Amino acid sequence: MKYKFNSMIYAAALVGGMLISSCSGNKHEGHEQADEKTPEVKADQPVSNLSSEVKVFENVDSSVKTQIKGFLPDYFALNKSLIEDNNDGAKAAAKKLSETIGKFDMSKLDGEQMNFYHTQLAILTAGLKGIMESTDIEETRTELAPISESIYSLVKAYQSNTSELYYQYCPMAKNGDGANWLSETKEIINPYMGQRMLKCGKTEEVIAQVK
Repeated sequence: MKYKFNSMIYAAALVGGMLISSCSGNKHEGHEQADEKTPEVKADQPVSNLSSEVKVFENVDSSVKTQIKGFLPDYFALNKSLIEDNNDGAKAAAKKLSETIGKFDMSKLDGEQMNFYHTQLAILTAGLKGIMESTDIEETRTELAPISESIYSLVKAYQSNTSELYYQYCPMAKNGDGANWLSETKEIINPYMGQRMLKCGKTEEVIAQVK
């Protein structure tokens, strides 16, 4: 009986250690060995490395920058609700963000800027619709991933942020596939894990303030 009890303690400790190790984002020896067997799955590799793929537009109209910046408060409210494990709050924030996006005036976008915006708009529309229709907070968190990538892409492309923003990554999001989000703060406060593991993740990129 004592042997079985000690074995249970050991197993629980092992699982806890694996979770902490996965969240750290560091490459330990065990992770490196796993990566060699399955190189397509790396615990510390972002789902998408958009920083080198997003084109930064020149000569963006000031009204476009202001409107894109206006998406951020609603997006951050969505993140905050997920951090607090509040699915109803997340759905309300998604509805508000959808309404804000619906008021966007595209008349100041040129051809290439217009095409880029339409691509991101389609992703945002699908993700926000998914959240508004979700009945499960984990489903909501899954939908946050493409929304976050599009918000990041819009902010980068149109250079719309007037304060530093942080592009952060959680290796445990989406059942271990990993996902990114955009934050106002350098501190890691993880919307994908919520109260279970708030500090899981790392900053991938600091988006400099645009003056």
